[in-house]
Amino acid sequence: MAQNSSEKSALPRRIDARKLVQRGQELDGIVPHDGLPRLTASTESIEGDVTVSLAFARDLQRHQVATGHLELTVNLLCQRCLQPVSEVIEADIALGFVWSEEQGNALPKSLDPVIQEGDELDLYQVLEDEILLNLPMVAYHDWDCVAHEAFQSQGEEPEAEEQRENPFKVLEQLKGSSNKS
Repeated sequence: MAQNSSEKSALPRRIDARKLVQRGQELDGIVPHDGLPRLTASTESIEGDVTVSLAFARDLQRHQVATGHLELTVNLLCQRCLQPVSEVIEADIALGFVWSEEQGNALPKSLDPVIQEGDELDLYQVLEDEILLNLPMVAYHDWDCVAHEAFQSQGEEPEAEEQRENPFKVLEQLKGSSNKS
């Protein structure tokens, strides 16, 4: 049975990834949208909170990882009509926890390295990074929100181009006159 996001509790902002991996813990809850300032600045608005499920474990190569899924709905600016368009953002998460950049470089490409400095990690910031990477580059409504005629020229410009004299015509005439002699 699926839980409503309103029934889920907020995930902790600060976590110790080592302890969560050691315990094989799972986190299932929400991240309040007001805890994501960079996402707020990158969108028109955020509808509701971010639902997140994460499972902490060691993978077959003994890396400390968190895998899971996140989902949210944001409003972005339609690049045609400049009105808000609703987009559902879903992302699969595969994080590898490390404590130095060298360790991060040694992780398999399937894992996104997350450096935990000290005993705690800002989980909201890590999830915000994942969301920002999954935002579409441009947003459009699914329907024609702007008439096709608005994207077409008036028809007079091509004729004006044809009437303009070719700047190389003079060179062509000079070349033609030098060949005749």
